[in-house]
Amino acid sequence: MEYGLFVDYEWCSGCHACELACKQEHDLKTDEWGIRVVERTYRGKEKVTVEYVPIPTDYCDFCLPRVRQGKKPACVHHCMTKCMDFGPLEEMGKLAAKKKKTVVWGRTF
Repeated sequence: MEYGLFVDYEWCSGCHACELACKQEHDLKTDEWGIRVVERTYRGKEKVTVEYVPIPTDYCDFCLPRVRQGKKPACVHHCMTKCMDFGPLEEMGKLAAKKKKTVVWGRTF
């Protein structure tokens, strides 16, 4: 089955809770990341806009052991703004279609 990790980065506050939850869940070293919050800065004529986008890395396995237990991945569970979700890829795609600033990463298990 294909699963997807949905991120509505319009609402990501850059708190890094997803990164910390992932590190703890997978016992990752200081310089290893399962999900990494990337900061993007745009400079306009009148204002500066900063966006934060959580991006899975090669270490990310969508917390497959948690998912098999019927739980959400650690990053989704601990997201303080609830801007992340996880589920069947088709459902996550439908969520993304309703929002402005989203991204969905998919994987087959």
